[in-house]
Amino acid sequence: MEIGTVTPRPQMGNRKPRIHRLVKENSLLNSLGFPNEGLDAIKKRLKNTSKITCMGINIGPNKDTPIDNMRDDYIKCYEELSEFADFVTINVSSPNTPELRQLQDQKFITEIVSLLVESRNKSKKNPKIFIKLSPDEKDQTYLDVIRIVNQTHIDGVILTNTSNNLQLKSTLNVSSLEGGLSGKVLRNSSNKILRLVKEKLNEEKIIVAVGGVFDVDSYYEKLDLGADLVQIYTGFVYEGPNLVKKIIKYDKQKLSNS
Repeated sequence: MEIGTVTPRPQMGNRKPRIHRLVKENSLLNSLGFPNEGLDAIKKRLKNTSKITCMGINIGPNKDTPIDNMRDDYIKCYEELSEFADFVTINVSSPNTPELRQLQDQKFITEIVSLLVESRNKSKKNPKIFIKLSPDEKDQTYLDVIRIVNQTHIDGVILTNTSNNLQLKSTLNVSSLEGGLSGKVLRNSSNKILRLVKEKLNEEKIIVAVGGVFDVDSYYEKLDLGADLVQIYTGFVYEGPNLVKKIIKYDKQKLSNS
């Protein structure tokens, strides 16, 4: 389970409607914009929550934070919330916060990873730290990030966030709508990035794959391509909890037959 994105201060998110179903494509277009009650409220709630088997917390900057100060928002969220997390997701790839995707450059990733790992080394809790990447970047961007991940103590990557690909949005006749695409329309592009990253990432690093998982076949496709873990969002919206039950049932059958 992963919650968030959590920002230092409360914010309303973008104007509604901000989630659109593309039913024929089994996909969504969302322009949520990190709506949340802020880290103080989230921290209070987590203190009163029973332990969850695996808790992830996705963190990001407030929409009105200048880009030069966004680093401080990540640090503040991490330091306040990491004690409740098994893993922390550094969200630098949402298309719904102005300038956020500019943070996927080498300089910022190197700096934020160094600061977060330093903070983790000083604390009692030792959550894993993942960088969540966009599906819309050039191959060189992924290679640059992979090199940083390989050379530091960050634990891995999450592939991928929603897509703001204008050509894809035009094909789906949603060019006039703000937001990022998720679901089946993202399956091929997210798998392509997964292949690239798996080939270059050090073996001990963790890959969390997400994008277009709607059934047992697409779930195992991610694992076969090299994912260590798989997340589901849009598939859960369309298929409901039964999708997870089907995957677990298939997993158990596969284990019993092996």
